[in-house]
Amino acid sequence: MEKFFIPSTPTFDLKQTLDCGQVFRYVEKDGIFDLKASSEHAIFTEVEGGWQVECTDAGFFQKYLDFDTKYDIIQSKVADKGLVSSAIEFGKGVHILRQNTVETVFSFIISQNNHIPRIKAIIERICDALGEDKGGYKAFPTVEALASKDADWYASIGAGYRAEYLSLTAKRFMTEGVPDFTTMDTDTARQVLLSYKGIGRKVADCVLLFGLGRMDVFPTDTWIVKIFQEEYPNVPADKLAKILVERFGEHSGYVQQWLFYYKREKKV
Repeated sequence: MEKFFIPSTPTFDLKQTLDCGQVFRYVEKDGIFDLKASSEHAIFTEVEGGWQVECTDAGFFQKYLDFDTKYDIIQSKVADKGLVSSAIEFGKGVHILRQNTVETVFSFIISQNNHIPRIKAIIERICDALGEDKGGYKAFPTVEALASKDADWYASIGAGYRAEYLSLTAKRFMTEGVPDFTTMDTDTARQVLLSYKGIGRKVADCVLLFGLGRMDVFPTDTWIVKIFQEEYPNVPADKLAKILVERFGEHSGYVQQWLFYYKREKKV
């Protein structure tokens, strides 16, 4: 295991980053966070001045936690002395994690019309059953392992109506390969994701943001609709997402996370 230290700064907070709905394979107990990502594992212990990290790959987690982005500069650019500024002040420690694309696709298919404890439980059952044993924990399964199970199996571990979507997506990834999204612009990548059964605009945008690092998206769910219901009354979520991307441009993904976290936690 490798070790490194993360200092606490005004623009990074581990708890806020993990608790803002973008990742599910972690548990917290007594100030200790146990996080699994792809095939890697890290334990974060809160200490004076930051977090001590013991992990399988320090370089992986430093990139995963997105320490290369200058969040203070982005926050200053999008501050509006209104709602966005309030959201930033509340959740200024949120970073956008740099997650594995396949893991993000499956996690957010599972997340549809679901709550976080249940999402976590379903993902862990999949990993426990299909993931490679890494010695004390299981990796997120390979495409081959995911494709080895049919919809009935996914239903048996609690995926509900999403079981068919998981099975079909895994089998399509297996036969066609995972699309090379790096060669696509954001709109093209979204259209490819929407071609998979069970992936709508919101899930596609979550994958684009959390699994592909595309910041020119604004995942729009009921929380975001509630935030803007007075300004944009009766506007469907998919249309609102387009409006908000036009409004916030290349910083849309950052603004979305600050607003989502603020609304969900503060209920304002």
